[in-house]
Amino acid sequence: MKHTTLALITLLIVLSALAQSPAAAAASSAIPGELLVRLRPGLQPTLRGGAFQVAGGPSADLTLLNRELAAIGGGDAALISPGSDTYRLTISSDVSPVAAAAALSHLSAVVYAEPNHRLVAQRTPNDSVIDQQWGLSNVQAFEAWDITTGGEIVIAVVDTGVDAGHPDLRGKVLPGYNAFTGGSDASDDNGHGTAVSGLIAANTNNGKGVAGLCWGCKILPIKVLNSRGGGDDASVAAGIRWAADNGARILNMSLGGSDESQTLRDAVDYAAGKGVLLIAASGNEHEAGNPVSYPAAYDTVVAVSATGNTDVITGFSNTGSYVDLAAPGVGLWTTLPGGGYGPPNGTSFSSPYVAGVAGLVFTLRPDLPSQDIACILKASADDKGDPGRDDAYGWGRLNALKALQLAQTYTGCPLNAPSPAPAPSPAPSDGSAPSALAPIPADSVGADRAYFPETGHSLGGEFRRYWQRHGGLAIFGYPTSEEFSEAGADGQSYMVQYFERHRFEFHPENPAPYNVLLSRIGDDILKIQGRDWFAFPKTGPQPGCLAFEQTDQSICEPFLSYWRSNGLEFDGRAGKSYAESLALFGQPISPPQTEEVGPGIFITVQWFERARFEDHGSGKVLLGLLGNELLRARGWR
Repeated sequence: MKHTTLALITLLIVLSALAQSPAAAAASSAIPGELLVRLRPGLQPTLRGGAFQVAGGPSADLTLLNRELAAIGGGDAALISPGSDTYRLTISSDVSPVAAAAALSHLSAVVYAEPNHRLVAQRTPNDSVIDQQWGLSNVQAFEAWDITTGGEIVIAVVDTGVDAGHPDLRGKVLPGYNAFTGGSDASDDNGHGTAVSGLIAANTNNGKGVAGLCWGCKILPIKVLNSRGGGDDASVAAGIRWAADNGARILNMSLGGSDESQTLRDAVDYAAGKGVLLIAASGNEHEAGNPVSYPAAYDTVVAVSATGNTDVITGFSNTGSYVDLAAPGVGLWTTLPGGGYGPPNGTSFSSPYVAGVAGLVFTLRPDLPSQDIACILKASADDKGDPGRDDAYGWGRLNALKALQLAQTYTGCPLNAPSPAPAPSPAPSDGSAPSALAPIPADSVGADRAYFPETGHSLGGEFRRYWQRHGGLAIFGYPTSEEFSEAGADGQSYMVQYFERHRFEFHPENPAPYNVLLSRIGDDILKIQGRDWFAFPKTGPQPGCLAFEQTDQSICEPFLSYWRSNGLEFDGRAGKSYAESLALFGQPISPPQTEEVGPGIFITVQWFERARFEDHGSGKVLLGLLGNELLRARGWR
């Protein structure tokens, strides 16, 4: 067996282990049995008998590619268009396209490989007034609904009450609260709250009336304003507190006044402290002096100004330093009491647009606290005013699609004066330690990066997302360097970062999530130590153990349980599959053997391609600090 074949063999095992189940296939937009593969320019091969060939016989690159194709049942291939280097390739329907793409992407003949995904027409509900709801197109709601139409997120409407019998709200309104009577009758005797509620969560795709932004959301009606639309600090504060205590995840306040109240502030802070996302209209008094409006101006409230259908701030909309977002606020068709519909104007109707989109984001990321949902809404907004935040638009005009797209990859708020990751510096050519290994001060790190005082280093971008998704501190340890440029195993320079237990390598030529790769750090350290793992004794198959024919080694307890319990995250399902564990650790390349891991410290270890397992007794298995050892082996520590 040659050393150079092991990486290929490992990839083939990953593919065979990731044969997809019907349930997994149904949950994915990837078309079973197909890949899109772009080959290196200039190859221009032909496909014969399931193998790529070029004039003069197959090259070494194509030989490796053809081996992979045989493993995944590669068959016909055709260029997607004349002059392109990208092929539509058929593979076995039993093989996961995601796993197959990951394997092929590592090959030198391949620029990238990816599943071929289904695309569908945008989800368009059949509500009869949908063509007049210009605001939905403005905030890209139709595209957002292709991601989610919203779950049963409870949104409190602190207003004049709600007409729960309206055909487009029937079944959407929960038992509520009347701040004037202390009872549960939150009927609407004004109409304002009913209009707000329809924008948020009207019954959608029911062939009648209007579409709400969050199809699945529920309305918690809180009556704090009377039939003339008036209330006071006491009634509003009571309603806010009741909503916070009775299941509201989001609280919309299309109301306000120019006098600050400690009672109202206390209620807002109380709700925010319970994890409620509070959203309020900025006010409609711009032409009357543009006063500051409360509760919108409180720090824990998302304040919303109003735009027209050309994205210009309306003449009535209050503006100021407290404004966080803008949203449509003119001619918005919605529900009116008694089963009617109409197009009211005002920031009162901009605020529920934000509340409805917040419901979509909470549906997608129920794990996030309210302040992160607020950040997503702001950071994803379309910047329509002066660059950055301004007093008219805040962070920009609401965009539902971009909010959901950001939510899918969100790891931290980028708005708090973020600083870009430092440009990676190259490793010194004389073999001395890179400057990136020196600790950095905490105050030099932007809010979009995590700082670890334990090592004095930071983590951000794609490396941070990978670290968090695939095990974090327990698997990789703390970062022990900043990013810097270093030669990889193929001799090419890549951005890398060292951790206590590993080394990350960034490959921008690969599609996410395969643009971050793990080093073969176990193999690398053994080579530096002058130890040939091919010369290690072979265990072969053992009873109760997991055998690997390619290395003639087995994993037995207690290492086997640890290997099976950890791995990269491929499929989003609970637990770790064989392929996920293999992708993280690789195959065993030694038998269990006693080694000195510290001065006078002898324990049983087993080496893997990308790890070293250590038995610390009583079934406790830890990963060796191979990242640290690699730095020491290179004389950098």
